[in-house]
Amino acid sequence: MSEVAAMRSFNRELAAVVGATIEVATKDGKNYSGILKGIDQNTLSIVLSEVVDLKDGNNIPKIFIYGNSIVSFSVAEIEVSLEGLAKELEKTFPPGGVRFFSETGVIVIMNKIRITPEGVDGSGPLYERVAAIADDWLKEHGLT
Repeated sequence: MSEVAAMRSFNRELAAVVGATIEVATKDGKNYSGILKGIDQNTLSIVLSEVVDLKDGNNIPKIFIYGNSIVSFSVAEIEVSLEGLAKELEKTFPPGGVRFFSETGVIVIMNKIRITPEGVDGSGPLYERVAAIADDWLKEHGLT
């Protein structure tokens, strides 16, 4: 893999974690858990919301942590890839009717219904059909 391809892959992985609950360890020995709201890809500085200081249990509404002070961070929740759900939906809908965007983890069905890791967005009969398939798939994979 070329250096450019490796960097693109790394940046895609970083972008996929935005919105997830992560745990961060810093050089000064502090540990935080919170929702990753943003990341600077140049400095690896991060913004967390709904933060809990894991040492003393204090709640912090929002914290900015400079990249050079981070020892590590890890995803603290099950990461849901919707690619398998997209393949399942492709069995039901016409070719081209289901598009999976791997960079963002979003599925778009018939240009009307959106599925994100947070759920299914839309309304009407198409929404009900997609939601039923998504619910069954999530249950089958132990994600609900």
